[in-house]
Amino acid sequence: MRTCWHEADPFPSDNRPRAPVEAAARSDRGKQRTNNEDRALLARVPSGALFGPPAHVRIDDGAAGLVAAVCDGMGGEAGGEIASGLAVEAIGTELVAAWKRLAIGSAPSAAAVDERLGRALVVAVDAASERVRDAASADLSLARMGTTATVALFGDGVLVCAQVGDSRAYVLRGKRLVQITRDQTVAEMLRARAPEPEPTVLGDHVVLQAVGSSPRLEVALTRTPVDAGDVVLLCSDGLSGVVDDDEIAAILRAHARPADACDALIARANALGGPDNVTCVVVRL
Repeated sequence: MRTCWHEADPFPSDNRPRAPVEAAARSDRGKQRTNNEDRALLARVPSGALFGPPAHVRIDDGAAGLVAAVCDGMGGEAGGEIASGLAVEAIGTELVAAWKRLAIGSAPSAAAVDERLGRALVVAVDAASERVRDAASADLSLARMGTTATVALFGDGVLVCAQVGDSRAYVLRGKRLVQITRDQTVAEMLRARAPEPEPTVLGDHVVLQAVGSSPRLEVALTRTPVDAGDVVLLCSDGLSGVVDDDEIAAILRAHARPADACDALIARANALGGPDNVTCVVVRL
């Protein structure tokens, strides 16, 4: 498995968060799908506590060790929901083990923390991919299943994200919303090659890779310093592909409680037709 690191610090500051932190996860089928192939996870890895949606969590001693994840399954019939379910389960379990194994909480330096956070995420995504592939190989009807994975692991004042596919992570600070992950899609690949806008082409939004689709994934890692007062959002494309970034930012600003923000984001996506499953995790630092 290959990895690539991106540094994302759109809001330089020394006001790193300590406590308290609130987080919520919600998932909805949407208006036009018959089943929900999205899954989400909130986990407090030092204690081994895992939460699935609907969940609302308050942490009084800071965000370090908090995990948030969104997986958007694909593969037809029941394959998508099986893939995303297996992935979030494997990611949560592996990160709990990796936090202790890598001694992340007692790393000797900030650089060591970053390296260990990234290593833990890559190992977790790798474990999820192997779990999905094993299930697919055991049942031919699931042979095409896979899932996106956007996973955020918080350190002390830093957020490291692992990315496969086109679910997204954002950070809101004040009025500014910044996407800190990069979509792994045909459209994004073409945009990187030719910055000038091109006409939309059929297949632009096809993902370039998925957890479970190949033993040779390229996991993109992004390191982002975070501050007290920041809001972190992870979501499936049932939100980001339907509600524009300005409106997402306005909804996050309007709802201080993460559970209320999740509900409002999902309601807005559904009001705009709800063409896909909608899943979001909101963390307010």
